[in-house]
Order: sequence, then C-alpha cells, then structure tokens
Amino acid sequence: MRYLITILLFTFFALIGQAQDKPFLNAYDKYWEIDDGFYRVMEDGKIGLVNQNGDIIIPCENDQVWNLQDNGNIKVLKNGKLGIYNTNGDIIVPTIYEMIWGFEDGKARVLRNGKIGYVNQHGNEFIPCEYDQIRTFEDGKAKVLKNGRTGFVNLSGHEFIPAIYHKIWEFEDGIAKVLRNGKMGYINLQGLEIIPCEYQSIGTFIDGVAQAVQNGQISYIDKNGNPTSKLKEDTIVENDARVVYADQKVTGKDSCKTKVVDRDTTVIKFFGSKVEIVDEDGTKEFSFDKDKSFEQNRNDHKKHRKFRAHYWGVDIGLNNYMSRDGNFSLPDGYNYLSLNTGKSIEVSVNAFQQNISLSRSGNVGFVTGLGLTYNNYRFDNPNIPVSLANGNLSSVAISDPIEKNKLTTLYLTAPVLFELQFSRKRPDAFYISTGVIGGYRLKSHTKVVSKIDGDRTKDKNNDSFALNDFRYGAQLRVGFKAINLYATYYLSEMFENDKGPELYPISFGISLYPGWW
Repeated sequence: MRYLITILLFTFFALIGQAQDKPFLNAYDKYWEIDDGFYRVMEDGKIGLVNQNGDIIIPCENDQVWNLQDNGNIKVLKNGKLGIYNTNGDIIVPTIYEMIWGFEDGKARVLRNGKIGYVNQHGNEFIPCEYDQIRTFEDGKAKVLKNGRTGFVNLSGHEFIPAIYHKIWEFEDGIAKVLRNGKMGYINLQGLEIIPCEYQSIGTFIDGVAQAVQNGQISYIDKNGNPTSKLKEDTIVENDARVVYADQKVTGKDSCKTKVVDRDTTVIKFFGSKVEIVDEDGTKEFSFDKDKSFEQNRNDHKKHRKFRAHYWGVDIGLNNYMSRDGNFSLPDGYNYLSLNTGKSIEVSVNAFQQNISLSRSGNVGFVTGLGLTYNNYRFDNPNIPVSLANGNLSSVAISDPIEKNKLTTLYLTAPVLFELQFSRKRPDAFYISTGVIGGYRLKSHTKVVSKIDGDRTKDKNNDSFALNDFRYGAQLRVGFKAINLYATYYLSEMFENDKGPELYPISFGISLYPGWW
C-alpha cells in the first residue's frame, strides 16, 4: 500500500507543478500532455497542439488531435476528415481523407470518397484514390481491385498490369495464370499476355509443359502457348502439383521406401501427477506417474507454516459492464458499446504481495499488493469509441470489413483482502478471501484490425475516452488446490459523469498462483 500511495502523491503533485512550470497553458480552456514536451490544448471547443515553449504546432481548429505516432506524425480530425501534421507544424497529409492507415516504408494507405489510394511521406497521392482495394506491397508490386477487376500497381503508382482480369493467380517463375471474360491465359511480370486468354482451362506448368483445354479439346502447350508433347511418363499430376515417386536400394534387401522417424516427448504436470506423452512417427504413447517435486513442496509447506495468501500470480477472465440496476442493457444512444463478452478478456499480473498474519496457525490474515490489470472490451458492432472536443464520448462507424475492434485499458491495481484458509495444515486447501480493490488508469487505447482480401491493417488511437482515472470496487477469491476463481465488481462509474454512460465494470475468471505449484 505504501508503494501505491507514493505513486499517487507523485502523480498529483506532478500535475499541479505542470501548470505552474508552463504558465502559457493557463491561456487555454483545457490541456493535456500527450508526449514529453507536447500538449494537446482546447480553445473555444477546438483542439490544437503546442510545445513546451508554448509555440503553436497545430492551431486550435480541429475536432480532435491524436497522440504522437512513432514516426513523429500527428493525426488530426477536422470537419469529419483526417489529415497528418509533423512536429514542425507542417501539414504532411491534407485533411481530406476518411481514413489514413499507418505509414510503412514511407507510404500509407488512404481512403477518400470511398476509394483507396496511397500517399508518400510528403503527402503526395502517388497512387490515386480510385481503387476498391489495394493489397500489401510485395516485391515492389501490389494487387489492386477496381470496378470488380484485378490488376497490379508498382511503387511508382503505375498500373503495369491493367485491372481488367477477374482473377490473377500467384506468380511462379515470373508468370501468373489469369482469368478474363471466362477464359484463361498467362501474363509475365511486365504485364504482357504471353499466352492469350483464349483457353477454357490451363493447368500448372511442369518442366515447361501444361495441360490446356480449348473448345472442349485437351492439348499440351509450352510457356509461349505453342503446342507440344504431353508430360513425361514418370511425372504424375495430382491436385495441380507434381508428385514424384521413387524407391531407394538398400544393401541385402529388395527396394523399399525410406522412412524418417521423429521422436518427441512432452511432460505435463498437474495435481501432483506427471503425464509423459511420447510422439514417435505420428504414434502417441502415454504414461502416468507421481510428481515427486510436488510432494516435496507440499511437505515443505507443512514444516514451515506461515500465512501466505492468494494474490501473487496471474488472473485471466472475462469482463463486461452493468447498469446501476444490475442488468446488461445499455442506455439509449450508447449501443455502439455493445460487447462480445466471450472475447472481452481481462488479464491481471499481480507482481507484489504483502501478507499480514492474524493467527499463530497461519491460516487467517490480510493481503495487499500491487498489480497491472488489462481490460479488453471487444465490440460486436462496426463502431469504435472516440472522444469529442468537449471530452464527451461518441463513436465513429467503421466502413471496412473488421476482424477486431476493441477498447483496451491498463490500470495499476491494489487490493486489501481478508483471507481465511480452512485448513491449519494445508495452505493449498479450501480458502476464501474478500475485500476492496482500487485502481489508477495508466493508459487506454482503441484498436481496429481490418482484413480485406487477405490483408490485415491496424489502426490504434490513444486517448482517455472519458474514462475515470480512478476506480474502486469489491473482489472475491475462492479456491481449492489448483482450482481458483475470482470475481470483481467496481462500485465507481466507468466513465466520467455526464461525459459517458453510467456503467459499472465487472469481471470474473480463474487465478493462477505459481507459488503454490
């Protein structure tokens, strides 16, 4: 508890000293330090950015200014459009886009008027926003989709393979199969149709020869589309791939197929038992035995019986939130906060523990400590929370097909729990502990993961999202040997008053205590 109080006092005085050291901040209606030496400021309901000297980096004319990215860029929202500044106050990307993905290798994907393109690090749109989708660049080229047809662009933005094909297969040995108007052909890396799209079907080239069907007739062609002889007799085509069967001579025996034996052993320990799984060439064998180290640890506990509570370890569970009357329905206007509870995971790493014994037998006492709690709130709808300029919570619709959209919070937590262990000889026997738990918010962010045509893109936004910095609640822990459960209900509201809905976080799950293994 002493550590928690020290941290809280340090944070409190740091915030007070910040305004005294930076008097220019008092000229604004509100301010936040978003990075070392940079402050998000509000004036007349609009957001800007100043540095530690009070110099205006971004004028107060935006609806939102995000935190500094790793490359020093700053994303802004103005009149519903996104843009990017740098720390010198230069506009890198104008505020004309509905979406700007992160920069990679000096380029970023952008969305304008519902179409996708690319900008370079200077903000120039080197690939115009005229595509329905652009896949990730590989080997200097990217597959594009335009008006339902597929092509390729290069790093100069040149559509060197025109978007006229219904499908383009992967390139192999510098060529790729294509489908256009129901007919197949082949193109090379320069976009030239080395085999015209005149065939109903073309197989994979093996040793420079492929089987083709044209006008219902089967034939064999080379990589220039010219007729040739059929495949070699010792080559078998199976599932569009070449399979070669070969035997190996063994001294003193007839010909036989070679066989590689792979042996692997896995050991699992649980409940004082040990299971060995031997995997030999795909065949598994199981053996069971007692775990002697477990028995030795249990005997050591009997000899040295001191009160040792159940806190230090890891909690893994599910989290959600409830209204004041104890149900899971959301207030009007906040349906975008609807959760997928099965994927809303809580993970607590409880790193420090202090035991306070209340009995000579060592089975009753208090426990406190410090830990970090991650709460992931996975949403089940295509929206993501945002903070408006006035600090109120709102949402933005996501147009791309999403794989994941969530809010993540990180709290420094400290409990004070009373614990009763029902056995005076066995500390790992049945126990129950209950008490209060407090937390201070260290960080919070949203994350959207989109997946389009096999490509995964991530967009992360750090903000307060109208969350309360402090929270407090009640916690219950029960367990018997290796079965340990916990539940937490927070009595404080999740969001600031009048800035978000009145919701109260809850969580429950299992606890893992390495010290008892």
